[in-house]
Amino acid sequence: MPIKVADRGDPSLRGAVDGPGGGHGTSRPCALSAACAPRIKGQLLIARFDYLSDVHGTQAAARVLEALSAEDIGLLRSLVREAWYPFALLMRLDRTLARLLAGGDPSFFEELGRHSARHRTEWLGEHAALVSVHAFLSRVADQHRSFHDFGRASYQRTGFHSGELAFRDYPEVDEAFCGSSRGYFRGVLKLLTDGAAEVVEAACQCRRDAACLFRLRW
Repeated sequence: MPIKVADRGDPSLRGAVDGPGGGHGTSRPCALSAACAPRIKGQLLIARFDYLSDVHGTQAAARVLEALSAEDIGLLRSLVREAWYPFALLMRLDRTLARLLAGGDPSFFEELGRHSARHRTEWLGEHAALVSVHAFLSRVADQHRSFHDFGRASYQRTGFHSGELAFRDYPEVDEAFCGSSRGYFRGVLKLLTDGAAEVVEAACQCRRDAACLFRLRW
């Protein structure tokens, strides 16, 4: 079943820095009702199907969709870049991808994040080396709520070649999202510096820490 992408919404956001897309074991649901369930922009889901097409070929999407529920297929059938979708949908998709394409290997989530970094920084082109890494990471934090309707993000410079990104107040968390986040940040640093990068998640909401804290060095 093909995925139809509708290009609605503000075109100025299409090249924006959206972060990894999203999540952080076990989902911790909102304590109130489905109405408070966290949501992410369709761009983050579209990036997963771009990964499938780029890395596994055009037929891979059909195989993945066959493994999902009818409800999820209905949501994914016609994705809109600027529409809101359940965060849990992204996590179910990511875990299905990992199961079908990598035998459930948790390192696969980092691969998804690295591909997303390439996809979301391609607009920099040959000018990537001229971009301030600190400015880029600050923008990731500033634009967090443009792509997630939950949580808070902040960036702090800790040295000339180091900084910390913190994400807090997530009503649902999933280790798969943390993995894709690590991959995304490693991918971004590689593209911007063309050098080795160190990304350590020093704290994690999945472990009941107050925030997911990523320490980055390049």
